[in-house]
Amino acid sequence: MTGDSSARPRPERNERLRRAREALPSRVAPGEPLSRAELAEAVNDHLLESTGKRWALDAHHIAKWERGAVRWPTAAYRAALRAVLGAVDDAALGFRPRGTTSAPSGAPSSTVDSIRVVSASFQSADRSVGGGTLYETVRHYFTTAVLPLVRAEPQRAEVLAAAASVVELAGWMAHDSGNDVPAREHFHTAYRLAAGAADHALQAEVCASLSHLSTELGQPKSAADYALNGLTHTIGTAGTSRLVARLHALHARALAAQGDRYGTERRLALAREQLAVVDEPCRWIAPFDRASLASETTECWRSLGDLRRGERHAREAVGLRPPERVRSKALSLVSLAQVLFDAGRYDEAAATGSTVLAAAPALSSARVHERLTALANALLPHHRDPAVADFLAARATHHLRDTA
Repeated sequence: MTGDSSARPRPERNERLRRAREALPSRVAPGEPLSRAELAEAVNDHLLESTGKRWALDAHHIAKWERGAVRWPTAAYRAALRAVLGAVDDAALGFRPRGTTSAPSGAPSSTVDSIRVVSASFQSADRSVGGGTLYETVRHYFTTAVLPLVRAEPQRAEVLAAAASVVELAGWMAHDSGNDVPAREHFHTAYRLAAGAADHALQAEVCASLSHLSTELGQPKSAADYALNGLTHTIGTAGTSRLVARLHALHARALAAQGDRYGTERRLALAREQLAVVDEPCRWIAPFDRASLASETTECWRSLGDLRRGERHAREAVGLRPPERVRSKALSLVSLAQVLFDAGRYDEAAATGSTVLAAAPALSSARVHERLTALANALLPHHRDPAVADFLAARATHHLRDTA
């Protein structure tokens, strides 16, 4: 054995990745942690669902990463690992850039594939932890990884569409962080990129985002205009039935905010019709389902003062939201609490607010934070009610994080 060989330093083991893997239970061996082979299979499944392509990750690659032989896997693998292991960022899994490393087999055939996987990972984490935690990470990713690709291939439609999707996601995270000015700027940038890609479905998607933001900012006429503009982009565009349903629902919210009951009912009916249409959604389009429609419908009837209908749809939204959709579940519960408050059922409103605090202690969402604060302020005059007192006490000592 030569002196050079014995002096070669061993790589630092990646204990964070190993601990993250072993924190999950095995799917085939009860009582045992998730194996390397099982993790590889889960990552491959996630990538197949995200990109439509089969990947070749195996236990040997996981072992190399845990030994520290490779400290910076490809972006696609890092994104899939974050999604499968529930990590907020790469550092949580012990990954850090260190020079140039060879990519494992199964590396993406194009950068657009990597963007798609990373974007899916961000969206998955965002639903659980909120935009306040991830906004700066997504903005940094857009600036350092996506924007250079746009500058290198400014005429490539799929690159522009991928970039539009990422910056739109940044807009939603900015909005969820309470930063609505940059949110609007991100949405407008996304619209320009989608227009450059001649992607009408994606343009309509961004119009939906702008309509939602306008409604939240108390600008119902602008919200209606954006929704109608989005609908024009869906004409003759396949795979947009759920997006059309969303745009009709957003138009309904804008009309309800202006007191137009007939127009609201008509648009909600159109939304229900479109939601029943089965087609293959276009790429990059956000999901819209019965729970989403129930949430939008709740806000419509609350604006129009029909609290009976508002409560019915709020409870439907809560029931349809799965536990892993932490922010969506919290927003649906807060909407229910607000309807109950409007109906003078203060104890039930307070109890519902307490449920949100207990169910989403680590959620970083300014939208949830602000609505809970508004509920607490509205309930202050009723602080002698035991349920209200409990909620106010919990709210005072158990703040949700509203910033990154």
